[in-house]
Amino acid sequence: MRLVRTAAFGLLVLFSAGPAYALTISNIDAKSHAVTVTAGSDSKQLTIDPAKNIDAPCSGDCKVKLENGDVYELKGGETASIEDGVLYVDHSPDADIKDIPNIDPDAPLPQ
Repeated sequence: MRLVRTAAFGLLVLFSAGPAYALTISNIDAKSHAVTVTAGSDSKQLTIDPAKNIDAPCSGDCKVKLENGDVYELKGGETASIEDGVLYVDHSPDADIKDIPNIDPDAPLPQ
């Protein structure tokens, strides 16, 4: 019986823990880029080689600073890419298809 209670408690802790988000950054440029990812009080400098990507921890709010000084605030779970030295968010978990308005391309224009 004690084993069952311990296992049940372990599962409860496992499922009640908040989700761990990662931030994936791809480098599309022909040169390497250094980025600094700051999540809370933890800061990590990473180098992304050309045609490579990295996964950085980013749960809640985090900041990504590029070598040119540009700073981007992200929430975690995004997929981003660096192109021409600029960070672009390619996918965000906040983007939801159901939020896109249903527009009929064949409808007459309003007058």
